[in-house]
Amino acid sequence: MRRGANGCGGRPAWRSQTKRCTHSCGHAFAPRSKCRAPVTPKKPEAIPAFQAACRERLQAVIPPANTRPVRIFSQDESRFGLLTGRRRRLTARGVQPVGTVQHGYEWFSVDGAVEPTTGERFFLELPYLNAEGFQIFLNTFAEACPESLNHLLLDNSGAHTAQRLTLPANVRLVFLPPYCPELYPIERVWRDLKDALAWRQFPTLDEQHDDIAHLLGGYAAATLQALTGYAYLIEAIHALYVQRSHITCSCSWSRCKAGGMSRSPTGAPPKTLPIV
Repeated sequence: MRRGANGCGGRPAWRSQTKRCTHSCGHAFAPRSKCRAPVTPKKPEAIPAFQAACRERLQAVIPPANTRPVRIFSQDESRFGLLTGRRRRLTARGVQPVGTVQHGYEWFSVDGAVEPTTGERFFLELPYLNAEGFQIFLNTFAEACPESLNHLLLDNSGAHTAQRLTLPANVRLVFLPPYCPELYPIERVWRDLKDALAWRQFPTLDEQHDDIAHLLGGYAAATLQALTGYAYLIEAIHALYVQRSHITCSCSWSRCKAGGMSRSPTGAPPKTLPIV
């Protein structure tokens, strides 16, 4: 229990006593909020609406004079740190599952983009999750895929919608409806990666970075296609191919220059793994 304000007689009082005293004076306590309501509530009807209009949204951000091949990526960022990730464990009936947990609170962010039609990927380690970090990601990603016009499907976080962002000439942003993970292909990549890291302890962030870079570089293109190839998105991309004759087939697209995971230009020298 915790102490409340002074009671009617000036002595320390418990909250219940303070509440009774307040009621006797003709006042009442404001009810405590059980949970904070989201700023923009989820709209279930937004999911089928976005799926139906996906091709039009992708088409709308292509400049009329564009001559570059168009590529569609799902983009997101995720945090990784020294606090041990936990998952369910299979045990015999009546046996309590046991796991060792490391309590460490250092962390870093990994920004990623995956192309569902080809399984190609680009990942970059960043020290923070804000507009400055996202700007670094945009610039580095644009340099890695210079020969194409690259669409990024992403959420409406403050880092992604900041007014001070400068969009590279070969990058376009397509925003998903709020609170709709059903539309977010790359979320399944993070889930699969964190499942592989569950119950593992890392003494330092550098060791964890190296392990994550190895796991990301080890994903086969077919695996990433299976994880991110949402039917609504693949159908929209194929419809876009048919509509715009200058959009080439995915098999002829040039590869990104980085496909494993690199460190941000503001940190240590990049650690890049080849695309598998």
